[in-house]
This record gives sequence, C-alpha cells and structure tokens, in this order.
Amino acid sequence: MPAFTSKSRNPNKLVSAVRRRPFVFFGLPFLSLVVASSYALQTFTSTRYELNDQKVSAVSKEDELGMSKDRKKVDIREEYYNFFDTTSQDDYEPVRVPRPVGMPEWGAAPSSGDAPVKGARAEDRWV
Repeated sequence: MPAFTSKSRNPNKLVSAVRRRPFVFFGLPFLSLVVASSYALQTFTSTRYELNDQKVSAVSKEDELGMSKDRKKVDIREEYYNFFDTTSQDDYEPVRVPRPVGMPEWGAAPSSGDAPVKGARAEDRWV
C-alpha cells in the first residue's frame, strides 16, 4: 500500500469550470496580487519620500537667520527693466547661414532632374 493515497480529479470538471468563468481563475487572482503588492510597497515608497523631504527641509535656525539678514528686496519692475536693458535689440545684426554646395541662393531645389536616390552618392553609403 502506498504511503499517500491520491484522489484522482476529473480534469473535465476543472477545464469546464475555467471555460465557464475565466475571470475567477485568472483575472481575480491577478488583480488581487496587484492590489496586495501595492499595499505592501506603500511603506517603502513612503519611507523614500519622507527621507527626501527631510533632506530638503533640514535647515537649522542659525542657518535660517543667517540667510534672512543678508537678503535684498526684489522689485519685479526693476528686474524687468534690467533684463531688457541688457538684451537690447539695437545690437542685433542678422547673419546669413552659409548654404550647402549646389544649393541656389533662395533655397529652391536644384533643377538637376529627379530627387537623388538614397545611397546613390558615395558619402551616403555606410557599407
């Protein structure tokens, strides 16, 4: 007599149950695994964000007082006019970009027949 007796399952019952309700056997376990892992990883992600928040906001009172006493008042209008004084439009001079060899001055396509075939020129080939 064997040590473990085994009941034989009727594979037709299992196959027919899966065919009737595939969501119960495949979709529901998958969705429950996704939701459970989300809750399990929640502690790790919250720890990461809390640690980053501590790094950003870790300023002592002495450092904070030292920063506030040397501050300069900022006037947005003054900054606006200073910006436009430094970027004067009077200094601008248009410069033409050199055209490729064989290209007409006004950018029309060269009238030397059809468009070039890819790989026809020696410099286009990579082999």
